[in-house]
Amino acid sequence: MTAVRINQNILDQAYAWVVALRGENVSEKNLEDFSVWLTSADAHQSAWDQALELWETMGAVSHLPLDELLADDPVEPPVGFSLIEKLQNLWKPMALAFSLAAVGFIAVFNFQPQGEIYAVGTGQYLAVTLADGSVVELNTNSEISVSLSEDFREIELIKGEVFFTVAKDKDRPFVVDVAGATVRAVGTAFNIYRLTDQRAIVSVSEGIVRVEEAGGTSVTTAQSQLLTVDEALQIDAVSGLSEANIKNAQTTAWRQGQLLFENTSIGDAVAMLNRYLHKKVIVADDVSKSTKISGTFSSRQKKETLAAVAQALGLELTPRGNKWLLSQPKP
Repeated sequence: MTAVRINQNILDQAYAWVVALRGENVSEKNLEDFSVWLTSADAHQSAWDQALELWETMGAVSHLPLDELLADDPVEPPVGFSLIEKLQNLWKPMALAFSLAAVGFIAVFNFQPQGEIYAVGTGQYLAVTLADGSVVELNTNSEISVSLSEDFREIELIKGEVFFTVAKDKDRPFVVDVAGATVRAVGTAFNIYRLTDQRAIVSVSEGIVRVEEAGGTSVTTAQSQLLTVDEALQIDAVSGLSEANIKNAQTTAWRQGQLLFENTSIGDAVAMLNRYLHKKVIVADDVSKSTKISGTFSSRQKKETLAAVAQALGLELTPRGNKWLLSQPKP
């Protein structure tokens, strides 16, 4: 089995979950949030296993005297010292790691009492029905924070792409914060794709939404614009709001697990494919940048899609380290 790289941030999250789930008041919501976190990336499962192993190791030495375990200047052990003595030397950093993780976990829940985080990893999809009846669908590698109260419904699109089907409630505006702007709707359906921290594209499938900049950009004053069915708008924190020339069917094909290419350049097609792949595709220098592709492909059957795209373009697909290479066939 290929080893999964685990960064310290993910490992800290795993420590926090171990501490939280071993508390006395674990709610159903805690369990649901943990399930989302655990299944959103392969690295999360590996980090969880490592954190559990560390927790159990800590338990094995927890009966030892605390003053010995936390001694600032432990005596240098002789050659051949026992496993327990080794664990004594490890106890302090292990205890510190879990205590810091616990503090971080508590801080998140203290400072965001109303926020619920929903996230999916690369190549995954998630549909969630919120407490108000609205439905949010998360595309690959996406994350949102949801805050619902008696007076407002506020979503932050942290990263990725989400389709919102908003339940009607004229007394509680439904507002999405993204890329320095807000998208406001009541009883409508729309898609937002956050390309970068500063850029996003909004497209409307039903009803009307209002896009408002939170403040002026470096070149314009704050703007506001209404969007209706089949209209799309680009949000740019630097240049402001501008029309986006994109078809709604192409924008929302991902909801049916599809990638829709219409005379799409190979560069754009590969960029779209790579959003769903852990092992990314690169294009060889011998492939013309003017190459175009049209057709409907699956975003969920990844291997089959890669082979189909290569065949449609008359190219060869070969593994190249941790990537796929699209190149001209060898003679």
